[in-house]
Amino acid sequence: MSAGWSRGVSGGIPRGFSPETAAAVGARDYWVFGDYRCNMGWCLALVRSTDAGAEFTRVAAPPLKSQGTTPTLVFANARDGYAYTWTASPLYVTHDGGESWQRASEGSAIAAAVGGRYVYTVTGRCPPGRGCHSFRLRRSPVTRTDWRSLPSPVRGGLPFSLAARGGHIWLLGETNSATHDHDRLARSTDGGRAFSVQTGPCFADLGGRLVPAGRGVVWAVCPSGMMAAVFLSRDGGRSFPATRSFHDPGGLSLPAGTNAAQVVAPSARVAFLYRGVQGPLLRTSDAGVRWTLDRGTARWGQVIWLGFSSNRDGAALAAPTQSGSTRAAFWRTTDGGATWHVVPLS
Repeated sequence: MSAGWSRGVSGGIPRGFSPETAAAVGARDYWVFGDYRCNMGWCLALVRSTDAGAEFTRVAAPPLKSQGTTPTLVFANARDGYAYTWTASPLYVTHDGGESWQRASEGSAIAAAVGGRYVYTVTGRCPPGRGCHSFRLRRSPVTRTDWRSLPSPVRGGLPFSLAARGGHIWLLGETNSATHDHDRLARSTDGGRAFSVQTGPCFADLGGRLVPAGRGVVWAVCPSGMMAAVFLSRDGGRSFPATRSFHDPGGLSLPAGTNAAQVVAPSARVAFLYRGVQGPLLRTSDAGVRWTLDRGTARWGQVIWLGFSSNRDGAALAAPTQSGSTRAAFWRTTDGGATWHVVPLS
């Protein structure tokens, strides 16, 4: 399906631009999506840099909602990207780096992930206030819009997490059964043509997020009400030992994390953890055996987006606590998090 191109715009960053999310490809290509005050109240803007943040220019913004929801922005490479608002918008696609956007899905987008040459998406019918139903799992080559349906491995509940790496796919969702305490995890090693389904690491009805890191390493961040737990699989998601929980003093031995916790893993051994609270990120270089404080982020407040394209190159949207402002700044590191620098967006 394709409809409704949103064409590019020219100019710089709007005055009062407030970042909401971002995406990065390599060490030079960045996109930052946000909103600003305009004559209609609030308007959306997407800005792009191709020179590691030295200059940002405005490109087209996909027609998502401008307040009350946080969009998701995913780029497979410097040209092919995807944007949506969870359960509240279709999936939109660009094949020219954000100069134009095209509606690329029927129904509402629930999840999207890029793995190798393909993008995978879960869509559904999501009437306001009535939940979602009629889920569909599909894939398309990232370089063109050509969707093919895949067998849906998790039925009867809302999929909470879709992750992909190469030809491996993981789908985390509800069990649709009051007799199960945990969710269901579906795994595919052949690009989604076949799945195996097992008990997942997260609690039923509370959701979770999977982060594949290569060489069989898959992280899981699982909310547990107010707090969150982190689990680590070393066998491609077949098992998630319970000793990797924040709540187990024999596990990672880390301070507690909240439901806003995030894990970003640029490689099988290196990972960064935002605990969902003010203070420094944590970094591991041995797949969670030992963690150290990323002191360059010691004065960070809320982190709304975090991404690493290599062990050394990373970016974040975070509010510095010393500024007294809740507006997130765009930060960049080129030395694995040892130092971070603000990249001006105005």
